[in-house]
Amino acid sequence: MTLGILARLRVTVMFAVFAALPSAPAMAQPQPAVSPAPSPSPTPAAGPADPCTNLLAVVTRPTVTTAVCAVKPGHWLVETGYTNTVTTGAGSGVTAAYPQALIRVGIPVHNLELEVIPPSYQRSSVGGSLASGTTDTSYGVKWEIGYTSKAAYGVNVFASEPSGARAFTAGSSTYTENLNGSYTLSPEFSLASTIGFLTNGTLAPNGTPLRSGSFVPTLTLSAALPANSQLFAEAVYYSHAGVGLPATTLYDGGYQKDVSAEVQLDVEAGFAPTPVDGRRQRYVGLGLSVGRL
Repeated sequence: MTLGILARLRVTVMFAVFAALPSAPAMAQPQPAVSPAPSPSPTPAAGPADPCTNLLAVVTRPTVTTAVCAVKPGHWLVETGYTNTVTTGAGSGVTAAYPQALIRVGIPVHNLELEVIPPSYQRSSVGGSLASGTTDTSYGVKWEIGYTSKAAYGVNVFASEPSGARAFTAGSSTYTENLNGSYTLSPEFSLASTIGFLTNGTLAPNGTPLRSGSFVPTLTLSAALPANSQLFAEAVYYSHAGVGLPATTLYDGGYQKDVSAEVQLDVEAGFAPTPVDGRRQRYVGLGLSVGRL
């Protein structure tokens, strides 16, 4: 009897002990993986600055080298000037030409402009006789293809109609195709060049139009000065100085200054050291360019 009581008591104590023990912890539930925050998209690197934002870059005159830059859509630019050319040697004389206008208008097509060269008035005493009248009218298109941080490049074409006076007309339609480029050497110096292909025209004594082709490469060095101004020096080669005439070279230089964001003034001088048909030429000129860029 006593043993049975003790056995029941032992079982009761064991249940009590187990009941007093802390419950086993529940198996930990796996936590959902937290996706890392997406990395911010990198800011696109800014492209090179547009070099065609001021008159010094956009104006073409007074160099033979054609400026790469086109006038922006909806904007316009008028370039004008006066040139006095002295011819020495056989049939010497003086020729004055003005207003030498170039009208440029930007159109709503990427970096494209329309160009018009209206007739200029010329008065010449070359050859021993006085002649005066207007030159031919020309029309053209310029395309500024593109630019990098240092270089810019483009093309332009011109076609002229024989609308001028007999003494100054080419006598037939003529065409010009140019490849234009520029390169920045340093903050102060830059180079520009045009590789030109053009047709020369003239009238024979019997009135028959005569034509020939000419290759015209140019190179211009510009030096930036304070107060929105620059000096330039240029060399030009003509594979034919005219119909039936040999090759010649031209050297010129000058000064350009933007007096405001809309107005530029220039002065220049040049000479052709190679005699052509027994003649040499030198000239001086000045110009005015006005526009809205």
